[in-house]
Amino acid sequence: MNILVYFLFLIWFFTLGAAAILYFLFFIDTLYGHDLPTSRRAIREIIKIVRSFKPDAKNFYDLGCGRGTLALAVKSEFPELNVFALDKSGLRLLFARLKNFVLGRGVIFQNKNIFDADLRSADILYTYLWYDWMPPLEEKLRKELKTGAIVITNTSHFSKWQPIATYITYPKKPDFEKLFVYRVE
Repeated sequence: MNILVYFLFLIWFFTLGAAAILYFLFFIDTLYGHDLPTSRRAIREIIKIVRSFKPDAKNFYDLGCGRGTLALAVKSEFPELNVFALDKSGLRLLFARLKNFVLGRGVIFQNKNIFDADLRSADILYTYLWYDWMPPLEEKLRKELKTGAIVITNTSHFSKWQPIATYITYPKKPDFEKLFVYRVE
């Protein structure tokens, strides 16, 4: 009986320790950048946007993918679509890759700064980034994306581009996770 109690105590101790370490790592990780995942409601709307604006797309890019929730949902809905998900946080990508492995989705997760990424093959691009990152991203995309590509931004928007559509995902909070859709001309 004593061995069983000792064994259960060890399991409890190591589980608690692992949880504390993960909590600490996530806390440290949030100090290095935006970690607000795209909501389920916004994900459903993004899937509708892909269907209506670019159903023949080949390549979808999620810039700043975090733990990969959106990228995995898009790949699940469109298995033929090449889904590339970029983030500079190794910890977030570790969890995204684990989920990708368990779910068997085939999303291509890359540990990369979005400003160093080659985005020329993107048919659809999604981003949910800080407002102050939008002007340099707008300039990069203007130079790099092909004509006809669709860009979806969440909450923050481009100052020089005119959206072809906007979607309010939360009617009670119209500015929260408002989606802006742009077509590259």
